[in-house]
Amino acid sequence: MRGMERHDERGNAAMMGNLAMAVPAAVRYQTVCSLIKDKAQDYMTYGLQCLGDCMGTWIQIDMIEDISPSCDNVLHLAERFNHLQLSPLHFRDAVLDSVNA
Repeated sequence: MRGMERHDERGNAAMMGNLAMAVPAAVRYQTVCSLIKDKAQDYMTYGLQCLGDCMGTWIQIDMIEDISPSCDNVLHLAERFNHLQLSPLHFRDAVLDSVNA
């Protein structure tokens, strides 16, 4: 039954067969820190990780490193995305829009 839709116990649609995709019950965003080694100077940069709750285990859905050298700016983004319950489908566009604003 390839491509047939079914609903899980939460009422979320999920695909069966080879097109199966886990639909996370919840999504959260958290900051990540990376050390950038540059010839002139080493520095810290901050990014965001998108995590999904898959049957009680938080798994990484997506991650963008090196969004900003400002920890406060990236923490604010994570808080805003969590508050708005941003869909992982819009994660990259929302980060890009925030950086370009």
